[in-house]
Amino acid sequence: MNEFLRKKWEMAGLADDYIFNKVMPNYDVKMQVADLHDIAQRKVEATDPLVVKLKERIAVVKRNRKWRPEYMRRSVYEMDQEMREKKIREGERRIRDGKREILEGKRELLEGKRELQKSKHEIKEGQDRLKEKEQLIQEREQKLHENQQTIIKTSIEAMRALNIDKTTIKKEIKEKFDLSDKEIKDYFAE
Repeated sequence: MNEFLRKKWEMAGLADDYIFNKVMPNYDVKMQVADLHDIAQRKVEATDPLVVKLKERIAVVKRNRKWRPEYMRRSVYEMDQEMREKKIREGERRIRDGKREILEGKRELLEGKRELQKSKHEIKEGQDRLKEKEQLIQEREQKLHENQQTIIKTSIEAMRALNIDKTTIKKEIKEKFDLSDKEIKDYFAE
């Protein structure tokens, strides 16, 4: 139907009846659609005039050799179209699922990165504390060594003041402080 006639019929309150190829008021079309809905729901009886007319039309289309190929082409086309739409919906669903999985993976990756950063930070703090303790131990060892040297020097001077001979002093210092001969020589060289 051309556009001009369609607009004219719409303005006049008429609509094109596609089932029986006649022009009728809009309210009749709505009633007919309700009838078709009832037919689809199987709520009408087989004696209903509309059902009888539809069955006659379908039988005519099925018997007509000229219309049958077109009917079959359209039927196959509609089935193909339904399959395409089904595949498209399935593809869209898979895409949505894939996107959801990707987002979930990204979220898990970010959580893993945060945990890794936290672990690295804790390791660094532990290493810093360990370095501080090592430094403190070295400082204490150094102080202990200095105190030992001071005690050894003081002991040597005290024994000299008591007029103890050099070999006895060396022997006593070596036993008390567990020093080597070279270390003892260094103390007496001063």
